[in-house]
Amino acid sequence: MSNRVIDPRAAERRRSILLTIAAVVVLAVIAAIVIIMTTKDGQTTETGSDADLSKNGTEVPTVVTDGAIRITAAAQGTTPSVVITVTEDFQCPACHQFEQLMGPTLAGFHSNPAVAIDYVSINMLDRASTTAYSSRAANAAMCVAEKTGSGNEFGKWLEYHNLLFANQPPEGGSGLNNSVLIQLAKDAGVEGIDDCVTEISYRNWINENSQKIMALPDFKGTPSLRINGELVEITTANDLQDKVNAAVEAAR
Repeated sequence: MSNRVIDPRAAERRRSILLTIAAVVVLAVIAAIVIIMTTKDGQTTETGSDADLSKNGTEVPTVVTDGAIRITAAAQGTTPSVVITVTEDFQCPACHQFEQLMGPTLAGFHSNPAVAIDYVSINMLDRASTTAYSSRAANAAMCVAEKTGSGNEFGKWLEYHNLLFANQPPEGGSGLNNSVLIQLAKDAGVEGIDDCVTEISYRNWINENSQKIMALPDFKGTPSLRINGELVEITTANDLQDKVNAAVEAAR
């Protein structure tokens, strides 16, 4: 028979240590679950990260002309003699500057039936944000166009387009989250695009259209401006006005 005496205090210390270890393990598991759920929620509902990009995205827009939002006073079904094509990226700072400098001049042609302005939004700068913001913003703009552009009425789209540039986020961050994109649409008077924005419904089409534009032999980046398909360099608003007026005169 053993005469070893068991110290009850030592046994209690061992039991306390085991309970502490078990508690730490449980807390670690709970923390891991919370992190995963928080990350998932942030990706799919708030910022629209890569998790969102794997969902849906198969819708094809019905209101575009040659891959663009066309603003013109020409009769529906006719082609104006002069088509100005503006290629832009909502994440592009130079595009924001272009809109500030050239936007009023372009707006002056909206009522001219001889002129159409084609706005093409591409996702060239997806890499400049952590949530593919260029694609998400272009998609949100297309959601607005589809919601309000029946009969080629793109006044609401243009207002939203301008709001996106006015609220352009800095490069390198997460961009505007989906709730802000939806709120900006509401500020422009457009409701009911929440699912379209969060699901990035036109993602595939935007990517395919962007790739087509960026594959053009003379593509140099954004912003770019073409008059009847020819890439032109514009230095000032007056330069833009003169070049478009000359194209209109040449087409008479």
